Amino acid sequence: MIQISAELLALSSEPALLSRNGKVLFANAAACRLLGQDCTGKPLHAVLGKEIAGVQASSFVGEVVVAGQKLLLRVNSCDGTRAFFLSVCQPVDEGVNDAFLFYLRSSLMDINLSLSVLRTRLEAARNTEPLETVRALSRSFFRLNRVLINATVVRDVEGNDICFQPQPTDLSALLHAVADSVSLYFPAFSLQVQAPESLVIPADSTLLRCLLFNLISNCIRHADGCQNISLNLRDTGERVLLSVSDDGRGIPPEAMPYVFERYRHGFELKDAGAGVGLGLTASREIAHLHGGTLLLESREGLGTAVRVSLSKNPRPIHPLLEARHAYVSELDDLTTGLADCLPDYCFGEQFMD
Repeated sequence: MIQISAELLALSSEPALLSRNGKVLFANAAACRLLGQDCTGKPLHAVLGKEIAGVQASSFVGEVVVAGQKLLLRVNSCDGTRAFFLSVCQPVDEGVNDAFLFYLRSSLMDINLSLSVLRTRLEAARNTEPLETVRALSRSFFRLNRVLINATVVRDVEGNDICFQPQPTDLSALLHAVADSVSLYFPAFSLQVQAPESLVIPADSTLLRCLLFNLISNCIRHADGCQNISLNLRDTGERVLLSVSDDGRGIPPEAMPYVFERYRHGFELKDAGAGVGLGLTASREIAHLHGGTLLLESREGLGTAVRVSLSKNPRPIHPLLEARHAYVSELDDLTTGLADCLPDYCFGEQFMD
C-alpha cells in the first residue's frame, strides 16, 4: 500500500509526502524542492513542526509555515499512513488595498448614518410599513460590515500593517460571555462551554471575539442539521487549545481542499448568498497573530471541528505606522459578527436604537 501510494504521489506536481509513526517515509520531487532534498527519513516534527506532527485527527486542513513561507496543508490517513499535500497560500489580493478598504468603510458609514436618520423620521411619523425595508437594508449593512472587518484583518496581517498588542485576557470568561450572548438570539441551538474556571493569557480580546463569532456563525449558517455547538478550552502547558465544534452533517470530502479559498463559500447556486468565504481566512490570521495555528477537521455525517492553538507568549507587532483601522467597529460586534445568520427582527428599530 505504501509503495503504491508513493508511486502515485511521485507523479503529482503538487508537493506531497507520506509519513508513518511520526517519520517521513516518502516525499515527491515537488516536496523535496520545497522542504529540502533530505526531508525523507526525518522526524515529521522536524519537517512540518511539532503542532502539525502532534495532531491526532485522521484528516484535516490547516496551514504550516516553512522557511517563512505560508503553505496550505491537507492531510488524509489510511491504515496508519498519512498523506500530506501542500500548496502555496494565496497572496494578498491586490484589489483589496488600503484605498479600497477606506472607500468601503467611508461608504458604509454614510449608509449607516442615512439609515439612522430615515428610521428616526419614519418612527416620528408613525409610518411603520417602510420600516421593513429599513430593516432589510440594515441587515445588508451589517453583513457588508462583517466582510469589511474580515478583509481588513487579512489585508493588514499579510501586508505587515497590523498593530497587535496582546493584553492579559481571561479566555474562560470570554468564551462564556460570547456563548451567553449568542444563546439569547439562538435559543434553538444548544451552546455548551467546557473551560477551566479561569485561564488568563496575553491576547487581543477584540480579535478573539471576531474569531469566535466567525466560527460560530459558520456553525449556525452552514452546518446543515446542527443542533449543538461546543466551545472548548484546554491548557496543554505550553499552549492553549480553543475549539469550536458542531454536530451538523460535516463538509463533503471533495469540498475540504477549498475551505480556506477566498470568495468561494459554496459550490452551488443556492450558496451564492452564504458569504464571501473570508471568515475562516481571517480567523486563521488571528490565530497566527497569537502564535498559533488553525486546523479544520470535518467528517461527513458527524460534524465539523475547528481547533485553534494559542501561544502563552505571543509576539507583539509594532508596524512602522500607527494602527489605522479598527478591526471591530464601534457598532455591536455581535450584530456584525453574526449578521449572516441573525433573525430579521434583530435588525429592527428596537435593536438599532
